[in-house]
Amino acid sequence: MATKKEKPVATIEEETVEEVVTTEPAVEKKAATKAPEKKEETHKKSGGKEKDSNLLAALGYIIGVLAIILYFVKPNDKYVRFHALQSVLLWVGVIVVMVVFGIGTTILSLIPVINVLACITGVIAAFFWVIGLIAALYCAWKSYNGEEYELPYIGAMAKKHV
Repeated sequence: MATKKEKPVATIEEETVEEVVTTEPAVEKKAATKAPEKKEETHKKSGGKEKDSNLLAALGYIIGVLAIILYFVKPNDKYVRFHALQSVLLWVGVIVVMVVFGIGTTILSLIPVINVLACITGVIAAFFWVIGLIAALYCAWKSYNGEEYELPYIGAMAKKHV
């Protein structure tokens, strides 16, 4: 009887060893296949030419006219189109604010008693321009590194139209 008990125990041990051996490589294969999929997703995001798309997206923030051109010239590259449209929306917003404060500064400077307010609105306009420049440089840096950074409000509008 003692030998009969040993045989079933030996077969159970062999089965568990075989199960462990067969399941471990499957786990390793799954982990190995997940990493390249992530690389492919970022590669697809930039339209197939990662470095070129990143550079073009970054230049669109620095050179506003180039962003307008890139939006229409690169219809298949969603990464470049998103950053180009976000850049255009950012700079249009900054220009609108500058024009409004410029008109306010001009009107207030015509009134002799309120010249101080004209100076304050001029400083506020310059402050908005500096904030726009910092935002554009930050977005250019992020897009050059391959990150799809969204500015508040502007990024959501650009995402809708790409």
